[in-house]
Amino acid sequence: MMNIKDLILPETGYAETMKTVVEPYLAGRETAGYCEREAGNRIFYTRYLAEHPRGIAVISHGFTETVEKYKENIYYFLKAGYHVYMPEHCGHGRSYRMKGMTEELSLVHIDHYRRYVDDLLFVSRLAAQEFLELPVFLYGHSMGGGIAAAAAAQAPELFQKIVLSSPMIRPLCGSIPWPIASFAVKLLCIAGKKDKYVIIHHPYEGKERFEDSASISRARFDYYREKRRKEPLFQMCAASYGWFREAVRLNRYLQKKAWKHIACPILLFQAEQETLVSKKEQERFIRKMYRRGKRDAKLIRVPGTKHEIFNAEKELLEIYWRRVFGFYAR
Repeated sequence: MMNIKDLILPETGYAETMKTVVEPYLAGRETAGYCEREAGNRIFYTRYLAEHPRGIAVISHGFTETVEKYKENIYYFLKAGYHVYMPEHCGHGRSYRMKGMTEELSLVHIDHYRRYVDDLLFVSRLAAQEFLELPVFLYGHSMGGGIAAAAAAQAPELFQKIVLSSPMIRPLCGSIPWPIASFAVKLLCIAGKKDKYVIIHHPYEGKERFEDSASISRARFDYYREKRRKEPLFQMCAASYGWFREAVRLNRYLQKKAWKHIACPILLFQAEQETLVSKKEQERFIRKMYRRGKRDAKLIRVPGTKHEIFNAEKELLEIYWRRVFGFYAR
């Protein structure tokens, strides 16, 4: 295995290293384009080719994220010997948006969570068909982790192993109890507000602060913040009531049905300082599989991290990525 300690980027000079080392390396291995699962709905995705591939890693990003946020992660996957395929989910970045949402770039809206799942499976199958001899691995963060778990349940034969990093089995909703929040959202959607901003959300203003972020690493936070400020397509920052309703439905599916159908080994990383998704629901999800006899379903708690575990500092990242690639390689 590669030397993880030497590979992980330090805080000092991070932006410069990304610009002069990581980005040129990726550019020489990148193919970016579009595919369509449904006519007219273009899914943006990128493909990166490793020099000596041992498998394919499909990355499922989180809420309001894009490929640009994962450039460092993609670099590590390539160095570890994995081709990378990464789509941008519906309503995110350069991918298609729901009807009527094309001008509302800050707002993430979806008609049904299965759209996310079906799009992810479509790109995953493209990857599998292009490299028939290679196993396909899945890596999902936050919202993308919930989507990844649902995809693995829907197509259990497709993936070799799954890593879920701070997965959104269920989002948190502040001080409002989950049953009350989910019922209120259901009523608001019935009342015709499904494509409106959730009450505490608002259009992008470019005022995000490191202190309020889900990142431990200021250098990594600053790097992506600058990319978002320069590109309107990356400025998603808010959920619709319809998106929240689908998060409720996704949670119900994951906890009632999906866990029974995931066939491959699964590793779930949980952040210690989690404020965006439910740790109890993550634990419940893994516990159900383990109690049913699936001994290769494991949860790892990562001390000293926030929601974006991959945006921690170098020492923590060495441990994190060593566990990820060690799990894939076994």
